[in-house]
Amino acid sequence: MSDQVTPERVAAIAAAARVSIPANAPARIAQAVGATVARFAAVELETTFETEPSTFVVVQRGELER
Repeated sequence: MSDQVTPERVAAIAAAARVSIPANAPARIAQAVGATVARFAAVELETTFETEPSTFVVVQRGELER
């Protein structure tokens, strides 16, 4: 299990999102996603974020000239 995904973190995220989960769920979730998170961390992916989100609406509406 990745040291980044701990049952404590899972419980904190669930609490912050106001999602009620059983007492044993944080440990099960951490164990289930830990390997996947570790693989993504090993690749060191970089995702670029759009600096101007309003352009999405423009493209979605088809208002962008080509």
